[in-house]
Amino acid sequence: MMRRSVLALGIVWVTSTCAQVSPFTGKPVMPPHSSGSYRLLIGGHFHGASSSVSGYPAATVLASIGAMNATKANVFLSTGDLFMDPDRDSARYATAFFAPLQLPLFNAPGNHDLEGKAYGIGARMPVVIAMGKDRIILLDTERDDSSIKGDQLQLLSDLAARAEAEDVAHVFIVTHRPIWSEGDVRYAPLFEGNTRSLTGSNFKSDVLPVLRELARTASIHWISGSMAGRAPASIFFQPQEKNITFIQSAVRDRIQDALLIADVDPTGIRWSALSLSGSTMEPVETYDAAWWEARGTVKEEFHWRRMPYLIKKTVSYPVFWYGFGVAGLCVVLFRLLLRGRRRANDPSKS
Repeated sequence: MMRRSVLALGIVWVTSTCAQVSPFTGKPVMPPHSSGSYRLLIGGHFHGASSSVSGYPAATVLASIGAMNATKANVFLSTGDLFMDPDRDSARYATAFFAPLQLPLFNAPGNHDLEGKAYGIGARMPVVIAMGKDRIILLDTERDDSSIKGDQLQLLSDLAARAEAEDVAHVFIVTHRPIWSEGDVRYAPLFEGNTRSLTGSNFKSDVLPVLRELARTASIHWISGSMAGRAPASIFFQPQEKNITFIQSAVRDRIQDALLIADVDPTGIRWSALSLSGSTMEPVETYDAAWWEARGTVKEEFHWRRMPYLIKKTVSYPVFWYGFGVAGLCVVLFRLLLRGRRRANDPSKS
């Protein structure tokens, strides 16, 4: 336990005392203004629609780089699935997105990001960014299938133990999977198509108690980015309990695409949205669970011409063949079991 604690403390010390540079844009994190104010720009799923095979970010993202730069955000946080295929697409991203982007971009790994080795995504997790006394924590929810364990859980626990003494006012936790929604009777149905665990996460049993301890003295905003393509908005914003708010932010290359902006100063946090299509946005707090429940999911038209592509895409995924192999093995075992029972019930074949 002592070794884990030292490891977590080491992560915080390194990231809060050294100038952090984005591994994507090469831009350094800008410290808060002398007044204590700073700005965060937040979004995710920048490759756009899951059917996109262009190798470039979503059109709405590329068209809005100027608007992103104009925010002059201290940090640009990606909630995962930055790439569709990192190894294939990284060169295109480097010239079309990262080069003109004048902000320090950091990414919490999504399932697509970990399908390649470009930029070493996932290898440097967890990441902690200190904004004055506040903390931004990027975690990898793919590592333990939605559970937060080991150094990642220890990091949160250590921060909860020190937060009051260090006068931490705000903590922003960024992940791809909204693990806070898994198994929740209200939130789970809203994100049916998102990436989730196979066996359940330890959020309620191990993580939530730590958050509640931390929330005694600091406000916590857990921001995720795995949202299915039929989501009615790019933003979900739901206060859960005192000092704990659950948020989703992701784009899908649709007219509704938007990014979140958090303006933080000693008086608190002011949230706003940056539309990537010029659409009029409601106040961020409008997009809560009730708003989502009232609108349901957006229906997607079926295009039969996409069938060859969808079939090819499905059979090209290793998980398809893993499932195919497991199903075949189950059939073989079932037939052997059935044959054994028949022989046991037929004395003539003994």
